[in-house]
Amino acid sequence: MDDIIIRRATISDVAFLVETIIEAEKSGTDVLSYSTVFGLSEEESRRYIAEMLLEEVDGCEISISSFMVAEIDGTAVAAVSAWIEGIEGIPSKVLKGNLLNFTLPKECIERVAKLNHILHELHIEYFPGAIQKGAGYVLDKYRGNNLLGLLTDEIIKLLLAIKPDIKEVFTQIYGSNFRAINANKKTGFKIVLTKESDNEVINLYLPSTNKVMMKKELY
Repeated sequence: MDDIIIRRATISDVAFLVETIIEAEKSGTDVLSYSTVFGLSEEESRRYIAEMLLEEVDGCEISISSFMVAEIDGTAVAAVSAWIEGIEGIPSKVLKGNLLNFTLPKECIERVAKLNHILHELHIEYFPGAIQKGAGYVLDKYRGNNLLGLLTDEIIKLLLAIKPDIKEVFTQIYGSNFRAINANKKTGFKIVLTKESDNEVINLYLPSTNKVMMKKELY
């Protein structure tokens, strides 16, 4: 394979980061939660995610600074996001919530408020002070080359340089995303929690009726 450059994401990568977030949210299905939950088309979802990324709010999953990119021949071919949960004293869900409230139309926020009782059935809290791994994506052509593993290793090193005493990395994945679950297992992650719901209505809004939390011990 051609030479790979592993680097921090920049504003020029926004289109690829949007694709990464979209594919991670779909989790191997056709269900895009940004569309089903907020009542948006996929095109609208892409536009709003790009707008939120361009706000450059550090410390959450919709942040350019949370991503590392693998580049080949000047083109981004893979990306992974991760951040230190709550390092500035503000939980990432608050930062993301503020972004959503600031960016999305009022009717979208009102819609999700009515669905919260359903969505909460698969909610898993993040661990403050731990590294939280978020979205990951590789272009089809470049799968099978351990790019997500390389990116994960590099972003962990970067975050450990900020807070060396971190001992754990967590990630949350919908049960439908078998590819991501298996890829994480290959890089040392183990399933430590499974959350399931028998409410089939969830399938209208989320890719799966179950979600796993995986953990990797750093030392």
